[in-house]
Amino acid sequence: MGKRPGYVGPLLLISLGFILLFNKLGLLHWEAWGSLLQFWPVILILWGMEILARNTESSVVYFSAVFISILLIIITVLLASNGYPPPDKTGDDLRGIIFNNRNLEDKDFNFAYLDNADFNNSNLNGADMNFASMQYANFSNSSLGGVNMNFADLQYAKFDNANLEGANLNFADLAYTDLRNSVLDGANLNFVDLDGANMAGARIKGANHAFAGTSKSTICPDSTNGPCW
Repeated sequence: MGKRPGYVGPLLLISLGFILLFNKLGLLHWEAWGSLLQFWPVILILWGMEILARNTESSVVYFSAVFISILLIIITVLLASNGYPPPDKTGDDLRGIIFNNRNLEDKDFNFAYLDNADFNNSNLNGADMNFASMQYANFSNSSLGGVNMNFADLQYAKFDNANLEGANLNFADLAYTDLRNSVLDGANLNFVDLDGANMAGARIKGANHAFAGTSKSTICPDSTNGPCW
């Protein structure tokens, strides 16, 4: 009897899809990723179980392994959603802090709370702000070249006149952000939510924006600066 089909890869993809869906629906906070990433050894356990299951001749053993794997994934996500274990690096609680005219190049703000923070006219080139909460944050006139804001919550944030050239904002929530006259050349905006974002006069030459969600209220740049999304 040949080897049975593998199942860990499809299970992980399905789980990732549900986690991202729950994030978008507000049923699972983005901060849960900090805890979820600490469960990486679970992948090794699942992989080992799959190897054993694929080489068994017993259908009962195989399907039992699949069931246990599904149960293990569910338990892992539930634990992470409840903040266990606490993330190794959650970042500081910097809500409302003023960082005007500061040099914050390559600064680590991963998983930080930066709601209402003011970064006006600051240098944030190459900063890491993945999974950070930055609702209503002010990045006006700031330099954000190559900044990493993947999976960040940026609703209502201000980026007017900011330089976001080469920035990575994949899976970020940019609903109702102010991106007027900003530079987004070569930026990665795959799977972002741009509903209601104001992009009047923005420059997006060479930007990657696969599956970027927009609505009719989005104000797009004119044709001289790039395509209307």
